[in-house]
Amino acid sequence: MKIHSVAAGAILALALTAPAAAGFSRDGASIQNSGSTNTAGFTIELWSTGQTNAPKAVPDSLARRFFSDVKAARDGRATGGHCMKSASFGYRLNVRWHGWLSPDLTCPGGSALTQALANDVAEVVQASGAESSGRRRLPIEPRMRVNEPSPVPTGAPR
Repeated sequence: MKIHSVAAGAILALALTAPAAAGFSRDGASIQNSGSTNTAGFTIELWSTGQTNAPKAVPDSLARRFFSDVKAARDGRATGGHCMKSASFGYRLNVRWHGWLSPDLTCPGGSALTQALANDVAEVVQASGAESSGRRRLPIEPRMRVNEPSPVPTGAPR
């Protein structure tokens, strides 16, 4: 009886540890585009399987390279460049992974680690179809014609 209990315990232990022994774990990161006053931002959730919350999944090879470069950028303390941004058209592009936030990937002059990550992000955005579905131009306010008189508040002397 004792031998059967030990054998059953060993089989149960193997069954519970088999998925861990396979070495596969699903990882995830988010690519965040802040948008601007003229364009809507978006967030792409990307998993190591290539699945996204965007219209399309990305190729496995791209997902593997992206996660390898994210890890290298975080572990290598990737630095970003500094750049001036337009108030109307400027936006930030960052990757968030396991609590780490990348430098702004739109600013040139960062480290080689940052540049590799920026290249991967550009490919992920294009492959996932997120840019075409998520970044829409917002309507611009109508402008007053030059020859129109400016509005006068009610009750104000003319």
